[in-house]
Amino acid sequence: MLKTVHIKTASLEDNGASASWLSNNKANIKTTVDGEALAKEIEKQGNLLIKDGYQILSILPITSQKIESHSLSATFTSGVIITAAKIN
Repeated sequence: MLKTVHIKTASLEDNGASASWLSNNKANIKTTVDGEALAKEIEKQGNLLIKDGYQILSILPITSQKIESHSLSATFTSGVIITAAKIN
């Protein structure tokens, strides 16, 4: 039996940091993923899966692109998907 977990990433701005290098008053692009928060959430969800008897098969990033006015664009990791299999 397989199980998947989706973790949505938060930007540094979402977590209270100052605006990223692409953000200005004409665009709303948040590009810098809070890597520390993402790593902690992956660890938390992975440990829960292991505790529930699953073996983690893969952790895959979800890459997204956002295009704003004035031709500004950014590609960023918008989340990750953890896939795990139940151990008998």
